[in-house]
Amino acid sequence: MRDLITMVSLFCAVSVHAGSVYKYVDANGVVSYTDQYARAQPFNPVEIEIWEPDQDAVQLRYTKNGNLYLHNSLYGPVTVTLKMNRQDNIIAHRNLSQPIVVAARTEMFVDQVHYMGQGELEFGFHFSVGTPSDIQADHSLLRAPFRGSFQISQAFNGGYSHNLPGNRYAMDIAMPVGTPILAAKSGTVLDMRDSYDGHSANPADRARTNYIRLLHSDGTMTLYAHLKAQSGVVRPGQHVKAGQLLALSGNTGYSTGPHLHFAVQRNDGARLVSIPFDLQGIVPQKGIWLAGQSA
Repeated sequence: MRDLITMVSLFCAVSVHAGSVYKYVDANGVVSYTDQYARAQPFNPVEIEIWEPDQDAVQLRYTKNGNLYLHNSLYGPVTVTLKMNRQDNIIAHRNLSQPIVVAARTEMFVDQVHYMGQGELEFGFHFSVGTPSDIQADHSLLRAPFRGSFQISQAFNGGYSHNLPGNRYAMDIAMPVGTPILAAKSGTVLDMRDSYDGHSANPADRARTNYIRLLHSDGTMTLYAHLKAQSGVVRPGQHVKAGQLLALSGNTGYSTGPHLHFAVQRNDGARLVSIPFDLQGIVPQKGIWLAGQSA
């Protein structure tokens, strides 16, 4: 058995109006994006929300004596699903098919795993941020993530791009680039990306969307996406209060115009899924004008 065996092949992303875009990470850590579905062997790709941390935020380590470790570099917990190229002749103390929660900024000993068969045992994994939750809707006192008044251009189950678990219950708010984006709820910055500039109608550029994700005390997460490059004023691990400035709105990634994409998400044990929400009693609907937070 080799010192470190990580077959990280995979990861299809989300479908969009012009088709689907897929993300693959090969055994050498090389990331590629394509709109062509190519089945990655030996593990089938799994559907994930593209607005998630890069795969190398979590590392798998398998030592010569059979010790298996997972390291989480993020400022929030992650839920990891292991994939193995062999299912028989494996000696382990835990059920390796069950999701594994790894706390923020820690390396976790998973188990001592020995393979008694022929050939080599190879590991792959998929992770999603957060811990599993059964919350079905968020009726907390969420605030609109801005000041002023803006129109909702796409709401729940929007036919353009809100049609998959990660974004089905999301709203897009049309607004000029540079509009201050505020926290809808107190929480901790779990992860963020703000290095990309520009936008296009190419679905593969969905992976070049700037975003901030907050983790809340009830286990839910709020997502703020298409942010302006280099506009973030918070950092991963930072606690923020409701109404606090996070960044400026933008027009980055796969986008047809300046807007903010906002969603409430939970971890279902395998991936992030969006859940219905209201903003202090107002359910998002396409075309309505939404009043923001007061100064």
